[in-house]
Amino acid sequence: MLVGITITSNKVKMKIITASFLASLLFMVLAIKTYLSDGDNPFFIDTSEVLSRYEPMLNANRTIGWMDEQIQKRMSVFDDSLAKVLDSLSAGNKSAKDFLEILNMESNVIRHKMVDSIGNIAETMVAGAYNQFDESVASFCQANGIEVLFGTASNFVVYGAKGKADRTGALLDYMGVAHE
Repeated sequence: MLVGITITSNKVKMKIITASFLASLLFMVLAIKTYLSDGDNPFFIDTSEVLSRYEPMLNANRTIGWMDEQIQKRMSVFDDSLAKVLDSLSAGNKSAKDFLEILNMESNVIRHKMVDSIGNIAETMVAGAYNQFDESVASFCQANGIEVLFGTASNFVVYGAKGKADRTGALLDYMGVAHE
């Protein structure tokens, strides 16, 4: 024996259909409102664009470039001096060859020390610029009520799509950086 409710009245059927339609319409309106509201969307910034315009990072890169140029100049002078010594020692006696080998090893040590020192300085400068960037982003998020801000790196999107969720321009404005 089947137990069930059979609705035979057209009036009751119309009430159920109307109630279902209104409930669907209500959920659709809520979904659209949620989609269009800024506070509920995840936000992201184009990290590459912001960092390419961020003054502390630009300063670090300029300083590192200048230091690299200085090392290249010093190494050029050193190489010229070394070439002159090598020419003068080309007589071929045993003590000259030993001296030449020691001189070559010392020149390699000097090169590595110079490169290592600029590497350490560069690492410190870039870390400082990133720390300032993190502080600026945290301040921006607090000022704009953003709980989560995703970033991109090397055009790899962590989360977000260009459009309403993109806050790159707003962050650049907040930091006082010119942009398109």
